[in-house]
Amino acid sequence: MPFPIRRVVLFISCFTGFLLFLSSCGRPSPMDTPINFLGHKGSGSNNYNDFLIENTLPSVQNAAGRLDGVELDIQMSLDGTPWVWHNSNLSGFVCNSSSQDIIPEMRDTDIEKINICHKNKTDRIYKLSEIVDWNNNTGRGLYLSLDIKISFSAATFSLYGNRNGYLTQLATSLAQVFQNYKFIDRTLVEVDSQLFCTQLKSNNATRGITTCFMRYEPMPQKINNALRLGYDGLSCNYTDPTVTKETVAAARKAGLKVQLWTPYYRDELRIAFAMNPDFIQTDNIYAKQALNVR
Repeated sequence: MPFPIRRVVLFISCFTGFLLFLSSCGRPSPMDTPINFLGHKGSGSNNYNDFLIENTLPSVQNAAGRLDGVELDIQMSLDGTPWVWHNSNLSGFVCNSSSQDIIPEMRDTDIEKINICHKNKTDRIYKLSEIVDWNNNTGRGLYLSLDIKISFSAATFSLYGNRNGYLTQLATSLAQVFQNYKFIDRTLVEVDSQLFCTQLKSNNATRGITTCFMRYEPMPQKINNALRLGYDGLSCNYTDPTVTKETVAAARKAGLKVQLWTPYYRDELRIAFAMNPDFIQTDNIYAKQALNVR
C-alpha cells in the first residue's frame, strides 16, 4: 500500500477509535429500578403539557412508550358510568362555553356531546372503559392509578342518596369496567373511603386492585390508619415534610405500597426517587430519562 494511502487509513482508524472511546466515556447505561413511574393525568397536567389535553386517551397513549403507567381522575355520571375528569366542574374547558356543569349531575348523552378545549387543543371527555379497553386490547399492561374524586357538595351527592351511595354505585360500576381486564394487579385506586375499598374487595373483578389511602395527615398517623382500615398502600405528596426516606421505608416494611406525587423537575424527581417508593407520579414523561433509569 502506498505510503500516503497508509497514512489516510491510519488516520481514519485512529479517529474512529477515538470516537468510540468518547462514546464509551459518555453517559452511563440506564440503571434498572423497581420504582414505577406514572404519568400524572396521562402525559402531565395542562400546567406543564401543551401538546395533549390532560386525562384523555391520546395523553395516556403518549405516555405509554416512556413511562410504566398513568394516573387518572375518576368521576361518575348519573347513568353510573365512570368518566375521566379532574375538576369539580367543567368550567374553563368546554369549547365556546362558560358551562359549569358537574359530571355526577349529568347524563352520558350530554357528556358525550361536549368538546373540550385548552389553548389551541381540542378533544373530548373519555369514559374510563375506553382507556381500560385500549390497555387491555393492546396488551400494554400499563399501571393505572385511579384518583377517585369525591369533592362534591351534599346537593350533588344527594342525587345518589348520599356520599356513600355515590361511592357504592361507583365501586359497582368499576367492577363492570374491569370485568374482563387482564391487568387488575396493575391497577390502583387513591381514595379516603373504607366503604368504597370494601366494596371493591368484595367483587371478584376488582378484588386485585391495590387500594391506596389518601388523607392529609402526618405520615406515621397515615400508616397506622391505613393498616387499621385495611388499605394496601398510601398516596402521598412527596413535599410533605413527614414523608421521608425513613417513613416510606416504615410503610413498606408494614406491607404498604407507596405512591408519591408530583415531582416534575430533575431535582424534584431525585428527591422523590431517593425515598424509594413503589410509584412516582409525575407530569414529566421524560422522568426516567432525566434520572437515567429504566
